[in-house]
Parts: sequence; C-alpha cells; structure tokens
Amino acid sequence: IVIGGRPLPTRFFLAPLAGYTHLAFRVMLRRLGGLGMATTDLVQAQMLVSGTRKSLELVETTPEDRPLTVQIYSGITEHLVKAAHWLQAHGYEAIDINMGCPMAKVNGSGGGARLMCDTSAATEMVGRVIEAVDLPVTVKMRLGWNDQLISAPQLAAAFEKIGVAAVTVHGRTRQQGFHGTVNRDAIRETVNAVRTMPIIANG
Repeated sequence: IVIGGRPLPTRFFLAPLAGYTHLAFRVMLRRLGGLGMATTDLVQAQMLVSGTRKSLELVETTPEDRPLTVQIYSGITEHLVKAAHWLQAHGYEAIDINMGCPMAKVNGSGGGARLMCDTSAATEMVGRVIEAVDLPVTVKMRLGWNDQLISAPQLAAAFEKIGVAAVTVHGRTRQQGFHGTVNRDAIRETVNAVRTMPIIANG
C-alpha cells in the first residue's frame, strides 16, 4: 500500500485511540513489528497551534516513530489550516483529519462525525487543508451519522477527486458509537466508490 507516494511496510495500521496511542505505546508496537502506519491520538487543532502542554504531548515523536500521521480535529476550517501549517513547519510528514469521533463534545463544536452531515462543506474543508500544505492528507470517518444518512461512499469519492491520500472508514455510524456490529458491506461500498485511493477498514 502506498500513501502520499510513500510505500508502507505492511497494510496494518494503528488506529488513533484516545488515551492510548501516545509515543511510548506506538514505539512499543513498532518494535514488535508488523506496523505499516501509526496515527497519534486526536488533537484539537486550535490547541495545537496555541502550543498547549497536552497537545504537544500528544504529537511527541522520535525518529523511530515512523511512518506517522498526526490526527487533528475541528469544526472550523481555518483552525485545521493553521494546524496543518504548524505540522508542516515542525517537520511532521502526514496529516489525518478526524471525521469519525462520536463524542458529543467534539460533535457539538462541529467536528468529528458531525462533518459527515454536509458532504459539500466537508469536501471544501478538506480541500482547503490539502491546498495549504505539501504533506499527504488523509481522512478518518465513519459510515455516516446514522442508518438514514450513510455518506461514506459519497465522501470517499469526493475526497479522491480533490487529492486525499487515503481514507479510513470505521464500519459503524455515529449513532452506533462503539456498539453493535461492524457493517462490512457498507465498507465495501465505500471501497467500490473510489478508483485507486486506499481505503483502510477500521472498527
């Protein structure tokens, strides 16, 4: 699998798990072997630019911790763009935009899975980030907001057209949270909606 022109050693990815995917955990898994790409815990874009202690701890890394993508979230495009600029200026090599978090606090500010409710706005937002930096930009999302609003296939197709490097799909809706069965058929529909962009199954 190739993301942003970079061949990865395996097709297995470490998902961004809140409270778990800190530097020590990522390095431990890399030393065990088999990891193709790791992602940081999700980082609030504005907090990253402000340089808060927590945000800097979440993006802490070492040369051994590669390949790595930093996951950022916000409901405000300018905050994501500024965070992308910050990451490029500080030598990071890839950016992941969170559109999958189901937490009320994140969704209430317009971020996470809430972004999937407006396909056009989400595509425009991601496009602005892609235009702002020279780094590969990926997206992590769910199948949709609920069973009546499954937008992952449509979004994936739109993201491929604007140059998103890869999309990770959590096989549940926002309404499901972390409960219920992963919908593999819906993940397959998302895969079939794109031509060559890598789709990573999650959940």
